[in-house]
Parts: sequence; structure tokens; C-alpha cells
Amino acid sequence: MTLTPKYNFKTIGSINALARLLQIPLNRVIYLSNNASDFYRVARVEQKKTGGQRITYDAYKTLKVIHRKIQTQIFKKVIYPQYMHGSISGRSYITNIKNHTKSKIVICEDISNFFPTIKAEQVEKMFIRLFHYPKNVAKTLTNLVTLNGSVPQGGICSSYIANLVMWEKESILVARLAREELTYTRYVDDITVSAKSYMSKPKVSEVIALIYGMLRYYGLEPNKKKHEVLGNGTYQTVHRVGVNGRRPSFGHDEKQLIRSAVHNLHILFVDKQCTYENYLKVFSSVSSKVGKLKQLNEYQGKKYRTLLNTIKLSIKDN
Repeated sequence: MTLTPKYNFKTIGSINALARLLQIPLNRVIYLSNNASDFYRVARVEQKKTGGQRITYDAYKTLKVIHRKIQTQIFKKVIYPQYMHGSISGRSYITNIKNHTKSKIVICEDISNFFPTIKAEQVEKMFIRLFHYPKNVAKTLTNLVTLNGSVPQGGICSSYIANLVMWEKESILVARLAREELTYTRYVDDITVSAKSYMSKPKVSEVIALIYGMLRYYGLEPNKKKHEVLGNGTYQTVHRVGVNGRRPSFGHDEKQLIRSAVHNLHILFVDKQCTYENYLKVFSSVSSKVGKLKQLNEYQGKKYRTLLNTIKLSIKDN
């Protein structure tokens, strides 16, 4: 099992070569690199449950075209280690969870304000050390994928950067934990470590200190409000999914939330005052929840999907 991300393609040796790879004129690449922060808009502002705001950005089409090419020509060509699960084809929060079922102890950590805390200097270092690009190419790419010196939440390339930016220290940490038969995974900003055998309190504290040390090396901070240490005598959850058994499963409360969401959607379906646009928003949310349930419990997921098909968007009164 490889613990280090691998990029086995030929290096991009110059800005000219980068322009050819992106199929964009050299002067355009240079202009956008120098002015990329002007090509973003705020897409959404959400209030976090733990306080503060989560600001999601969207790039304008001119820059977004380049982001998609960087995504396909660079980031999607990386071979990602198995402990990474965010925004990687064939992996998801479900594949992340499955690594931690039936454990004696589960340690859950969250990276505080992850994306905007990743600074351009770290991104540039990643392009130089992992991809072996010369400094001027690394600098140009960094400018193209950052906003005012940080990684923008919502950016096409941002989740890939989040996966890779800690690659050096993270791979060392994963190897160390693996030697002690501890399982480490990360789903974007959520870190989980579990053990199939007993862990002493000093050992748990040591593991947590190692994680925090890695984060602080990269200028990141743990969100201690989301810190959890779950023994097998408690209801263990990862991403709000139970992992006590051999297979991950939603607990009673989560199942009840989905049941209520489907019921409330049915009420909206017959409500003549509910606009199609509002119904579309709620239907999409409920459909996503049912999709997640189906990945864990096919029987219940199919049952709710059948119910949704009777109140689907195409037969809602416009």
C-alpha cells in the first residue's frame, strides 16, 4: 500500500509548457495568474453551527476553464494514497467510514477553517516538492488556484489541494500509526484514527498530539469543538454514521430525520402555495439524504426512493 501521493508524469519545465498543457496563449496565462483574485465571486455564505461563517466562492468562466484543465491535466493524474477519501474517484465519506467499523476506540478530529487557512506558500511548496515543477511554474499555478493568498472554499482545484498540501508529514504520520496497527483516514478536513485493540489513555493522548503537531506544522489548527474520543462502550460515529458493528449504519435519530424529511416533502408536494423552485431545493436535499441511506441500507433506501418517485419533480404542479 502506497502512503505517499505519486505523480509519475513528465514535469512542466516552463511557463510556455504550462500554457501549451492548458491550451491557452502564454500572455493569457500570465495575465490570469497575476489577476486571478479578480475572477471570483461569493457563491454562498453560511452560518456555521460552531460559530463564524463559511464563505463559498465560484470562479468566473474565464478562470474556471483553466481550473478544469488543471484538474484534469494535473490533479486527476495523481495516484492518491488509500487513506485519502475526499474528491477522489471511487471514494467517498462512505469508503472513509468503512475503515473504522468494529473498533475498540475511534478518535475524530476536524481541521478548523481548513481551506482559507491553507496559504499560497504551502501550495507553491506542494507544486515544487510533490510535482517537481520549477519555482516559476509552481508560482504561476499557485496564483491561478488561490484567492488573495489562500485556497478558496468551493474552488474546482481546492479539494485536491486540501488532499495534497500535507503530503510529506501526513505520509510519515500514517506510516508510524500503521506500524502500531492504528488506522488513519482523512475525508477533506475530517481526520479519523481507530484501533481494533485496546489503547491506553497516554497512547490516545500521544496520537492526538501527533495529529495536532502535523497540523500546526502547516499553519493549521484543530477544531477542538469537534474533537471526540469514542470507546466501544459508546455509540461510535464517523460523519454521523454508526461504526460499532461490522457494517456502518445510521442510528435511530438519523433514520428518523430522513423519515421526517420524506414525510414533510410529501406535504410540500400537495401544497399549492409551494413554488416549483422551492420544491426543487427541498426535493434535492431529501433525495441526497435518501441516496446516502441507500449506500448503507439498500432495503430502506429503495423504499424511500420508491416514495420519492411518486412525488418527483416532473409531476409537481408548476
